[in-house]
Amino acid sequence: MNGKEPGAVFTDQAAAIAAGIRTALPRTYHGLCTFHITMNAKSNGLWWSPFLEELSFLMYDLETEDEFDYYWKKMLENCFNEEEEEEEGKKLTSKIEAWLQNLHKVRSKWSSAWLKDHFACGMRSSQLSESCNSHLRKYLQSKLTLWEFFIQFNNFLEAKRHKELRSDYEALNTIPYLVFTNSEVLQQFVTKYTQNIFGNMQDEYSKSIKYHIRPNNSKDIDGMFAYELHKLDQQRNPIDKRIVIVDFVERKLICSCKMFEKCGWLCRHVLRAIDHLGYGGHPEILNIHTRYILNRWTYDAKSGDFTLPAVQDTAERVYCSMVKQLTGSMNLLATHTCMDDDIYKMLEEGMQALKIRAESMMPAMKFGQPSTSTGMKHYL
Repeated sequence: MNGKEPGAVFTDQAAAIAAGIRTALPRTYHGLCTFHITMNAKSNGLWWSPFLEELSFLMYDLETEDEFDYYWKKMLENCFNEEEEEEEGKKLTSKIEAWLQNLHKVRSKWSSAWLKDHFACGMRSSQLSESCNSHLRKYLQSKLTLWEFFIQFNNFLEAKRHKELRSDYEALNTIPYLVFTNSEVLQQFVTKYTQNIFGNMQDEYSKSIKYHIRPNNSKDIDGMFAYELHKLDQQRNPIDKRIVIVDFVERKLICSCKMFEKCGWLCRHVLRAIDHLGYGGHPEILNIHTRYILNRWTYDAKSGDFTLPAVQDTAERVYCSMVKQLTGSMNLLATHTCMDDDIYKMLEEGMQALKIRAESMMPAMKFGQPSTSTGMKHYL
């Protein structure tokens, strides 16, 4: 990762992994996989729906530590009512109590009240590695020889690369469907963001319509203006209250839910504030600042610059960087052009000519091996 530590890492509750992360990645937030926590709860006897709903609420819907303390106590009261224990079979046994105490000790690793300050692209579990492991099991078996293992592993990589290339092609040749055609905000994202991420934003926008907004002068800070947002329940009582801070000069928008800080796309509260203010006398706020359009979610995310490592790096790292640079360029070229037969044939002939020319420049080596006649000679 070019010497950069990840912002967040999610694992199960293995003590050895936690110790390794503290040592190797001291500045990285270590979170616990919410899927594993739910499965552990069921295996420890906490299988009934009311408890799992309360646990999900503690995982995903809280903003402050005080809120967590309050709702944790409410969860214990609601799910372990002594009068209902005998009838429902929901006893707070010593095993369950010990598991809950251990879970409470590591609450900063799984509750949204602590995660909101850490960028994690919206991920809360180790689903990426679990999905990869599941796919890998389709190719590998314990009885395979070493040679067969490498053949199957290469087939696995080829399938992954093909799927990625297909996704790239579909992303580059399709435009997400814009439901809210009159939204000036969404129009700025629809031609930039990939379908999945734009879908997340459009979903947030659809939910923003339900929110009421009003100024909150008590929250104004140094020339920035605060607005309180809430929606109404069936009894017309305000729920899901949020505060959005707006700086009209710098065009900054900060929401108390901190979705942008932890996920990377604007939340329903900010989108509601933009619409309300943009059509209410502040049209400049409708022009979204580039700080809120992350390159990682755009169609051009793969076309960034690849720079060579510094001189003090090893020959192996320089070689890998060179391969990465050329691979990225060729993948992008193939994705854009290889659906056309004539262009494909032209590229095929050009690659063969380049291969012959490269082989003639490395007479003492077999083609495909790294050469010390390039920039790598500084390190050997």
